[in-house]
Amino acid sequence: MMNDPWASIHQEVQLHPDFLQGRRYVKQGDWVAALACFKTANQATSDLDVYANLYLAYLGLTQVQLNDVSGLNLCRRAAVEERARGDVFENLARAELKLGHRRQAREAVRRGLRVEPGHVGLRDLRIQMGIRRAPALAFLGRDNPLNRFLGKLSYRPRRGSPRGR
Repeated sequence: MMNDPWASIHQEVQLHPDFLQGRRYVKQGDWVAALACFKTANQATSDLDVYANLYLAYLGLTQVQLNDVSGLNLCRRAAVEERARGDVFENLARAELKLGHRRQAREAVRRGLRVEPGHVGLRDLRIQMGIRRAPALAFLGRDNPLNRFLGKLSYRPRRGSPRGR
């Protein structure tokens, strides 16, 4: 199957206009205006809509950013149902971090990368949080020489990274 060069445009057209405006407000740092947009998009969408979880996750994150902890439950509910979009898990992870739930944020990043392995936001968040791979032999400590040796053997550098050159 060929890559559709218009795919991103088709997706943008299908997204609710208030949702798109809300994302613009988020980029500007205007969480209050974004909240109104995300509420409208969420209310105008049925639970069966392909973007319902995305809208719910953005609404939840926005509420958390505005110190309404009930938004975390919206993010969690959206992530339970999501099967395709890493943005939903990124929003959950950011909401968990805002509320000091580092372990849950780490799990959200891992789940999101299983759903969408190439998601840039999740990869960046993983780096920012300092999440590392599990040790090769879990019953030994991370600093055990055998674990260090096996870890080096199994490490595959990413293209363009300084260690991969």
